[in-house]
Amino acid sequence: MKWLKKDNWKMPVIGVVGLLFALYTVLLRPSFPNKEPVVSPPVSPYINNVAGIGVIEPKSEIISIATELSGVVREVLVKVGDTVKVGDPLFILDQREVNAQIKLLKAALEVAKVQAKDADAQFSLVKSVLDNRSVARDDYNRRKYNVELMSAKVDEVQAQLDQAETTKERLIVRAPIDGQILNLNVRLGEFTQAAFLNEPLIRLGDVTTRYVRVEIDEENAIKITPNSVANGFKRGDPGNPINLKFVRFEPYVRPKQNLAVAGQRVDTHVLQVIYALEATKVPPYIGEQMDVYIKIEADRKNED
Repeated sequence: MKWLKKDNWKMPVIGVVGLLFALYTVLLRPSFPNKEPVVSPPVSPYINNVAGIGVIEPKSEIISIATELSGVVREVLVKVGDTVKVGDPLFILDQREVNAQIKLLKAALEVAKVQAKDADAQFSLVKSVLDNRSVARDDYNRRKYNVELMSAKVDEVQAQLDQAETTKERLIVRAPIDGQILNLNVRLGEFTQAAFLNEPLIRLGDVTTRYVRVEIDEENAIKITPNSVANGFKRGDPGNPINLKFVRFEPYVRPKQNLAVAGQRVDTHVLQVIYALEATKVPPYIGEQMDVYIKIEADRKNED
């Protein structure tokens, strides 16, 4: 036939072969068993409840420690997990330059004090003369003003010394509160900048009591009160609820940060509620997530 001579038969045959291969691949591919979760998700202990995702934080919230001045780290005095008191040094920057400046200013201060004593002695000589006509007015005024000048010089050098000692103190980064070192990102010999850092040098917090910061969708915020009973479950431990005690509401409603599933809307606004966790044998880690369920009163209209 004419169409066979022109090789028009090849395209339909190739199409049929491709279709058969596709059917074979789809119909005969191996089936995979449904994956079961390693740990079952927690179940709310309340019939009527509002659920939210919470993040564990210290009582003080997490404090990001920075340095007031830039410099090279010469000493790191703490490690992760250490407990510190307010004012304890955490790390020290290079102080050699400021130490030399302090030494120089201390010497200059001694010189200024000696000059002030000499000026005072010279002025005392002319003041002790009984006959004022024996001393020239210019000489009297010169010695008088020289006393004031040397006194001001002493104050000036003392102020410079105080400034240098303050700078030295600022090169020692100290703990602002009593707390525990949660994270350490400063190391011996590194250069630290006195600027905003994406990764803080040290994270510090008061972990004597752990709080959980729960995000409640704004449409459910009206349903909860400070007296609402709440329980939380650590991820991976659905069988051990932790009692929660209300601490406060955060008055600022903000965009949602903790997303339960990928692809969730991020334009949802949430009310943040802070609860204190009761003491447990194994306290949760800071930054760990919790599933929180808050009991609410049943809606009478729905019951009717």
